[in-house]
Amino acid sequence: MQDALENTSNTTSVPQQSGLISTIFREYRNHFGLFWRVMLPLIIASLILYIGWFLFFKQMNPEAQWTFSTSAGVNSLISAGSSETLQPVSESSGVKTYVGFHGSAFDIGFLWLAMCPFAFIIVHQHRGVAITFGETWQQTRRKVVPILGVYILLWLLSTGAGVVFASLVLRRLSVGLAVTMFLILSLVNLAMFHFLVKWSLSNQCVIIENLSVVAALRRSSQLVRGTWGRFFGMYLLLVLVTMVFTTAILGLTLLLLSVSAPEFVPLREVLLSGKFFSIFLGGHVQITLQDGPTWAIVVMLVVSILIDAVFAPVWALLTTHLYMERAGTVLKGTVELESVPQAVSG
Repeated sequence: MQDALENTSNTTSVPQQSGLISTIFREYRNHFGLFWRVMLPLIIASLILYIGWFLFFKQMNPEAQWTFSTSAGVNSLISAGSSETLQPVSESSGVKTYVGFHGSAFDIGFLWLAMCPFAFIIVHQHRGVAITFGETWQQTRRKVVPILGVYILLWLLSTGAGVVFASLVLRRLSVGLAVTMFLILSLVNLAMFHFLVKWSLSNQCVIIENLSVVAALRRSSQLVRGTWGRFFGMYLLLVLVTMVFTTAILGLTLLLLSVSAPEFVPLREVLLSGKFFSIFLGGHVQITLQDGPTWAIVVMLVVSILIDAVFAPVWALLTTHLYMERAGTVLKGTVELESVPQAVSG
C-alpha cells in the first residue's frame, strides 16, 4: 500500500478546488471515448435489466397505474397487499405539478460499478501511463469481489432504506408513534449521509491500493477525516446539478411524447408554459396513466439510463481527484511526522 501511495503522490499535481471544475471538464473531454467504451457493457446490462423488469411487471400487473415524471422518469404505483402480493395503488389520473427535491432524480444505479475502472484510468493518465479498454477491465475483474462488496454497501446506503421502511410502517402507527419513528428515521438518514461521504473514496482504495472491502472503508475514512464538510459540499452541489439536468432532459422528453402520443397531450400545456422553468427551482411535473404505453416506458428508461451514463464519469473524476489530493496530503504528513526527531528524556 505504501508503494501505491507513493505512486499516487508522484502524479501530476492535483489542482486546487478553484480549478477542479475546469479540470473535470477537460479530462472528461479528453477521455470521452474511453469512458464511454468502458461504460458500454454496463449500459447494455442496465437496459436489459431495467427494461426487462418493467415490462415483466407490466405484463404481470395490467391494472397498475404508471407515472411519467420530470424528476423520477417512469414508475409504477404499487403497494403491499394483505395477501403479501404487490397490488396497484389507486391514484387520480392526470397532470400534477409540485415543488420539492426528489431523491430519486439522482439514482446512478448499476452504472456505479464503473467507478473503479474510471478511477484506474484517471490515476494512470496522471502517472503518464497510457491505458486501454482491455487493461482497464482486466484489472477490474481481478478485484470484482471487493468492488461488488463496496457497491452493494454504498447502494444500500444511497437508496435510503429508512424511507422505504417509513412508507411501510408509519401509516400503520398512531400519530405519536409515527412522530417518534419519523425522528428516529431522520437520525438514521443523517447517519446515512455521514457514512456515504466518509466512505466515498472506497472505490479508489480498492482499485488503486488493492485493499479489501473493510480495509478500503477504513482507508477512505482516514482520507476523508478533517475534510468531511468540504467533501459533502462538493457532493451536494453535484447532486443538485444532476437533479436539475435530469429534470430538464426528462421534461423535454415528455414534451416530445406529448407531440407524438395522445395520452401525453395534457402535459403539453404545462410544459410549454412558464411552469417549465420552475424545474430549475425544484419544480416537477408528472402525469399518471391507467395503462402506460409500452414504447413510452422504454423511451423514458433509455433516457434515464443515458443521463446516468453522462454523470458517471463526472462522479469518478471528482472522487478520484479528491482521492489523489488526500492520499498525497496524508502521505506527506506521515513522512513529515516520521522525520521529526524524538525527544530524549533526561
